[in-house]
Amino acid sequence: MHNLRLVRSDVLGFCKHHRHSSSGVKLRRLQTALSLYSTSLCGLVLLVDNRVNSYSGIKRDFATVSQECTDFHFPRVDEQLEIVQQVVLYARAQRSSKQKEQPVMPRNGGSEDKNKITDRNSSNILPGEFYITRHSNLSEVHIVFHLCVDDNVRSGNITARDPAIMGLRNILKVCCTHDITTITIPLLLVHDMSEEMTIPWCLKRAELVFKCVKGFMMEMASWDGGISRTVQFLVPQSISEEMFYQLSNMLPQIFRVSSTLTLTSKR
Repeated sequence: MHNLRLVRSDVLGFCKHHRHSSSGVKLRRLQTALSLYSTSLCGLVLLVDNRVNSYSGIKRDFATVSQECTDFHFPRVDEQLEIVQQVVLYARAQRSSKQKEQPVMPRNGGSEDKNKITDRNSSNILPGEFYITRHSNLSEVHIVFHLCVDDNVRSGNITARDPAIMGLRNILKVCCTHDITTITIPLLLVHDMSEEMTIPWCLKRAELVFKCVKGFMMEMASWDGGISRTVQFLVPQSISEEMFYQLSNMLPQIFRVSSTLTLTSKR
């Protein structure tokens, strides 16, 4: 049995320390530190572009938040990203050498495709791939999955085989093998709303992600023996109240919700 939540919030709200009082920040950091070496870690999926850096967009904002407090357990974000880039370069080199060893049958447009592969920046990652950073100084998160997505996620015709969806499956598999019992997933596969994201677009996208994650959660039983986990579906802060309630009503229709048991006294 798993716990499901639908949350409307800014994605970085799970990382920021809300400074209502200095003692509150210290208690939150202490709680995060105490659970850092437990078997109940918290993860967050952050949607990023294909460049492994912290210099633009949501990556820059995240790096700023992660550096507000000193991390005494793990290297700084930029240092972790340098290691990730080295691993990506090594993996690309290994993959390229294997492709050169295998004969490639020419097809229509085959030479153009080969040129595109050659011209691709070997330090970039592909849609659906992700890298991980570890943190002990964030508010509610220990692990951040930086999932690469492209502009295709803003279209309304992605399927269950889309790289972003398959990336979510691989992220959930990592959660099962590394004691991450709480994971926050962007339900619409975007962090901000835009004009093309109409009500039908949101409903169609939410239904797709709900059903795919449900299937992945059923697979979890064979991955980890059915350990109870918490999956938080995150929608942008700017989403309308009406849209939020429609999505919340969709959740129990797709997932089987346990019935409540009401106890009454016979007195």
